[in-house]
Amino acid sequence: MRRHVGFAFAVVLLGMMIMAACTNHNKQAETPAVLDVKIDAPDHIDLNKPTKLACVVTYGGEKVDDANEVKFEVWKHGSDEREMLEAKHDGDGRYSVEKTFTEAGTYSVVAHVTARDMHNMPKKDIVAGSPEQAATADGARENSQGSAEEHHHGAVAISLSSRSFEAGKPAALTVHLTKDGKPFTNATVRFEIWQADNKHEFVDADEKGNGEYEAMATFANKGTYSVKVHVEGSGGLHEHQVEQVTVQ
Repeated sequence: MRRHVGFAFAVVLLGMMIMAACTNHNKQAETPAVLDVKIDAPDHIDLNKPTKLACVVTYGGEKVDDANEVKFEVWKHGSDEREMLEAKHDGDGRYSVEKTFTEAGTYSVVAHVTARDMHNMPKKDIVAGSPEQAATADGARENSQGSAEEHHHGAVAISLSSRSFEAGKPAALTVHLTKDGKPFTNATVRFEIWQADNKHEFVDADEKGNGEYEAMATFANKGTYSVKVHVEGSGGLHEHQVEQVTVQ
């Protein structure tokens, strides 16, 4: 009798262990892996010296050595010219490219990575030249833009308050509008949001007063998003501006 009881207990215990293992496996299977890209580039770089721009690619915590595509998009703030550089694989999930910066100023670097049927494009700003050289170059650019805006009478200046958000959580997109140096009110403001080649989402903003407009949006994925601010006003006015935001 004791043998039968012991055998039955062993069978029940084995069944419980198998069920627990299946439950843990199912929980792991339910957790989706994420394509993560971390840019590895200095905050400040010297002019006229080869500089390595790199990124480390992981998927579900494991290094990705067979990414479909890794490119670095580089542009100087205030310039419409953008350079797309194809990276080479260095091993251990690391991809890099060399670039020589010849002009002082602030640059944006976006790593475009496609792997595991996913796309991620983190962004980082770097300063080329000494702080004094960069400040002089950026100041000259801002003065030049200011002069252009003065000649473009009636233009609306669009300023996005924040460019960093958290994935999966409601985010407040806030924009300040000024026209001829004064808050621009009674406008119709709309945010157009998209990531890479994904679907574009449109969100209408509410006016908060004093030229401030706000809309709530949720960024589903980590990476870099494009946010296009559409502004419409009386007299057929329609201005827009595209900004890049980072979602962690």
